[in-house]
Amino acid sequence: MLMIMLLLAGICLKSNGQSGLPPSDIQKRSAKVRPILDFAIANGTFRPKLSMQDALKVAEAYIDKQHIDISTYWLYRVIYILSGDENTPDKDTLPGWHFWWVSETGALGDYVEIFVTMDGRANRSPSM
Repeated sequence: MLMIMLLLAGICLKSNGQSGLPPSDIQKRSAKVRPILDFAIANGTFRPKLSMQDALKVAEAYIDKQHIDISTYWLYRVIYILSGDENTPDKDTLPGWHFWWVSETGALGDYVEIFVTMDGRANRSPSM
């Protein structure tokens, strides 16, 4: 929602000719937002196919199956993102939920990241 609001605010400012950003910054921002907009247009909605709650169940099942001990971790952040390299074709860019568990100790590099795609596949992102 924040990205949509920023995009709309930018469009409004640009249409009034009052945008404070240099043209190169505007192009960079729109290049990052464009894949999200294209994905939403292709699916007819911004709403994810897989809810966050269902994706969390998939991530927890993956953690159990992989025998990852997260008993001393807490869920720090969950975000809906497009995963992949922005320089690769759209087919390599996957939308999904990124879950990030952090250790109670707060030790640098002691975390668990799981990415769940919209088709319910989970993968662990490597940590330090």
